[in-house]
Amino acid sequence: MSKPDPKTFGHEFRNALGQFATGVTIVTTMDGEQKPVGVTASSFNSVSLDPPLILWSLAKTAHSMPAYQKSGGFNVHVLASHQDSLSNQFARPSDDKFVGVEWGPCADGFPLLPEYAALFRCKTSFQYEGGDHIIFVGEVIDFERNELPPLLFHSGRYADTKVKDLDIPTDPGVDLADASFTENFLLYLISRAHFQTSNPVRQAAQDIGLSETEYFCISILTMNGELYQQEVISRLEHTGHIPDADIFARLERKALIKRSGDKVAIAEQGRNIFVEFLSLSKSLDEQIKKHFTPEEVASATKFLQKIIDITGTDIPELW
Repeated sequence: MSKPDPKTFGHEFRNALGQFATGVTIVTTMDGEQKPVGVTASSFNSVSLDPPLILWSLAKTAHSMPAYQKSGGFNVHVLASHQDSLSNQFARPSDDKFVGVEWGPCADGFPLLPEYAALFRCKTSFQYEGGDHIIFVGEVIDFERNELPPLLFHSGRYADTKVKDLDIPTDPGVDLADASFTENFLLYLISRAHFQTSNPVRQAAQDIGLSETEYFCISILTMNGELYQQEVISRLEHTGHIPDADIFARLERKALIKRSGDKVAIAEQGRNIFVEFLSLSKSLDEQIKKHFTPEEVASATKFLQKIIDITGTDIPELW
């Protein structure tokens, strides 16, 4: 190791510390005027299991320092991977970092955020001098864990976790001799995932008396505009939901589509219903993605697209 250059020591030291990947937290408390206070901190760490103690540190120059020194407690929110924007908001200097943020008080009155990978509610046990920082040690009085991937910070940038698989399934998933399959059967998993994720829309359609074939029809017409009836039929043949003359007539009676000769188009009421269904799907899509890192979502998307490309050369595009 070479002797550090005093001129560049601070920069090099920071870069070296950046090689240690850390989680990202938002620590909240209340100030003397009972206003919510919060800061982004990556200095969080465990100290002891018995008693349960954690620590984090705050720069002495922080405007919120008096609040943390006098409040008697704080809440540590370990952020999930999709909460990088929230982390940025609480990391920047601001008179009110809670603008546009939903929160509520915990039993001790300190701010609780609605989402997190983990939460530690603490009472302040010790405060120590730590150079240009104050180290806060808190006794954990309550905690909670959610199945969300945590947000990481590494080399001055946000990062995501990628858990290494300890047990990679080796069984083929299908046993023809026993006429059975296991949950490692890829096509079973794809089918089940589709069934479960489409269930909210399927149930919503049933609740208003709309069959799956009718739903597919208004979906295609909303996304594609006016089509010949035969075009709609051709695009739906591979789904098993093939509309006939009665289906088109029923959709017209319900004022969900409008017809002009051999052509059909979505009506305003049909479009509104489809937008409601799309909103349901979008909400579920957002909830599911919170349980995966952006890289995992991107990999899954490419994986599914590749399956579509491999198996669907003779199947027309729906949209």
